Amino acid sequence: MKTLEYDVLIIGYGPVGKLVSGLLGKKGWNVGVFEKFDKPYGLPRAIKYDHEITRNIQAIAPVEEIQKVSVKVPDQYVWCNGEGKTLLEIDWSQDGISGWPADMLFNQAELENVMDEASKSYPTVDVHLGYQGIYINEKEDDVSVLFKTKDGEVVSAKAKYVIGCDGANSFVRENMEHSITDLGFYNDFLVVDIIPKEEMNFEPMNLQICDPKRPTTRVSGGPGRRRWEFMLLPGETKEEFQKEEVCWELLKPWNITPENAILERYTVYTFKAKWVNEWRKNRLMLAGDAAHLTPPFMGQGLSSGIRDASNIAWKLDLVLQGISDDTLLDTYTEERKPHMIKLIEAAIYLGKMICTTDEEEAKRRDEAFLSGNFPPFPEFPILTDGILYQAGENHLAGQLSLQSVVSYQGQTDLYDNVIGHGWMVMGWNKDPKQYLSEEQIQFMDKIGGKFVHLTDVQGSSKKVVDVEGKYEKYFKDNQVDILVVRPDFNIFAGVSQEEELAKVIDCLEATINSRVGTVETA
Repeated sequence: MKTLEYDVLIIGYGPVGKLVSGLLGKKGWNVGVFEKFDKPYGLPRAIKYDHEITRNIQAIAPVEEIQKVSVKVPDQYVWCNGEGKTLLEIDWSQDGISGWPADMLFNQAELENVMDEASKSYPTVDVHLGYQGIYINEKEDDVSVLFKTKDGEVVSAKAKYVIGCDGANSFVRENMEHSITDLGFYNDFLVVDIIPKEEMNFEPMNLQICDPKRPTTRVSGGPGRRRWEFMLLPGETKEEFQKEEVCWELLKPWNITPENAILERYTVYTFKAKWVNEWRKNRLMLAGDAAHLTPPFMGQGLSSGIRDASNIAWKLDLVLQGISDDTLLDTYTEERKPHMIKLIEAAIYLGKMICTTDEEEAKRRDEAFLSGNFPPFPEFPILTDGILYQAGENHLAGQLSLQSVVSYQGQTDLYDNVIGHGWMVMGWNKDPKQYLSEEQIQFMDKIGGKFVHLTDVQGSSKKVVDVEGKYEKYFKDNQVDILVVRPDFNIFAGVSQEEELAKVIDCLEATINSRVGTVETA
């Protein structure tokens, strides 16, 4: 039997598998992607991601293609009670720090087509559809996986590492020694997606109806689509709701009928809150739904999987180069799992408010909202552990970095499109290199780092011009002169005194070089 050899095997080719394969392919690694389905899944699933996720997708896909399949939210995300009284307004219309709207609504199938083309554009990425994993044999130096094709042929593939991006019923996870934490939060919702046959205006665009008689979500499903989510009540079954006529009956209050809309998809989902405790075991790793499941009330299910992909990709790159030992990969779980747990807990917090069917409890909730006495929502988490500069009072470490429009050598665009993607050392009105030794500069070069001299002065060919003034404001507001930013756009360190930069780079080098090893690649 012939064995296909790669540097990395990715099992599962949804958005998470597409991003990690694209990021590794961009670095020139030989990536074998294996997906059990023999054609793309063309129906709606996830519908929302945020500015951070869009920036991560931008790392492999053209901006204009992302914009074609996404829509910015123009107004508030409104919560109302069963009587129609507004309980809460969440502003989704703002711009995020990552250079994109804070929240975007999209059609997953269309987004995946964009990501598919981007991933396959790298010549070292091989995508195999219709390959079901049947056996994993992990050795000291590599991993072999057997797949069965739809025609019954058995194919062998081998790589240094395997990433399971294969969803909630993960084949890779079942071949790992693992344990699961389950918070026991379960709710069944009928999710209905329609395509209007005529123009339909909904104000607000996105509405959460906190009605104890039937909690309901009514939101955009991306360009040209609408979605409703109807909670099943106690005593109702999935079987009785998995019917077309039930969907039309529930859509009647919004005047949605077979005459003015196409019922694109309907299915009953069980929302869950659980995670795997070990996301990496030797040469096997998990990402996305294979590692964690969250209720959708924070809109962070797919987004969290994209963060997984971005996090593991840059670390695998350093390991495969031999710059770091593979113990660097242990920081993947260390960084991502606490962040994900906080999001799951926040989703449950919101879900308990939304999903209550007790009339008295709902009344107390409404009164608290309407009187302004409701406790604040949980803050969105940042990175708190792992590859961060923790010395002193480094208040920016673990936060997302800014992306805005810059101009450099005749090109004006978003920062990543002009400067590129990877480790960044960014100085405001100063060249960060002048504070470093030749050895420190060589280290940053070795890990693919770039030194960027930002300025508000037009005309210098060696400086990057802050076109919109956002970088100047950011550096000034945060009282820093230099930023060191990771490839996943999280800040490693903010530097307020230039002489501290040398210590920051030494810390980064020590962190990475403490894990030095030799890794052979295919």
